[in-house]
Amino acid sequence: MPTNTYRASARDRELRQLDRSKPAHVRRNPRQKQLRRVKKVKIWLAAVLLVPLGLITALTLSEMLWRALTRSAFWRTEEFIFFTAGGLTWGAAYLAGCRPIRAYVFGHEMSHLVVARLFGGKIFDWKVSAQGGYVETNKTNTWITLAPYLLPFYSLIVLALFGMAGIVWPLQKTHILQLGSLMFGVKTVWLFYLMLGFTWFFHATFTTKTVMAEQSDLERNGEFFSLLLIFLINVLLLVALFLAASPSPGLGLAELGRCWMGTADGLVQFFTGNW
Repeated sequence: MPTNTYRASARDRELRQLDRSKPAHVRRNPRQKQLRRVKKVKIWLAAVLLVPLGLITALTLSEMLWRALTRSAFWRTEEFIFFTAGGLTWGAAYLAGCRPIRAYVFGHEMSHLVVARLFGGKIFDWKVSAQGGYVETNKTNTWITLAPYLLPFYSLIVLALFGMAGIVWPLQKTHILQLGSLMFGVKTVWLFYLMLGFTWFFHATFTTKTVMAEQSDLERNGEFFSLLLIFLINVLLLVALFLAASPSPGLGLAELGRCWMGTADGLVQFFTGNW
């Protein structure tokens, strides 16, 4: 895997290098002490909050998806068929040796850059290559450093493009195409579902591969906290996609909330011995 990193401004990097150049004072240095305190808080936050939230939400999504597939024939809907087809297309391309590393690095660094700008950061330099990349900014926080793992960059582009196209073009309209003596109907929205599935699984594949490598983005916030936050946010994004494609009003937001509370109650009873 190439090396991808968000990095602080040159001034901040010089200060950190100066800290490291004085080993006798590193543990007493206010900057280092503050960083250690923040990491400890994040470890506790991950253990107390992110673990149960991630587990409950993942189990809830699994239950809702199972009910949709078995009771509402979700597997026969356009959304499921073409989203899955897009994912399988990416899987086939990946297994065939397709490794668009430069495209992934571009999306990775652009995620850092865009989120840094949203938080008011200035961008001093950035680089993208097949060997890796970086973004240099004067702003740092958890969302900036973990942005590429939390946001499916190319899926968001697909959503934006088709969202704008839908304003002026009827995406759900059936268009009749003729191929020789064969005539069949197609919808533009099928391409949307296909590309969304393709880009989502692209994001999932490279996110998994990248977090398995020791990336500085994860170390900056503590790997335990980072991995749990990445897992939770990506599960929440899948929940949002499921709700948008829900085949039945009975599997909407209200039912999701009821199911989530039921799962939480069940886990509490299980771990307290009242099962």
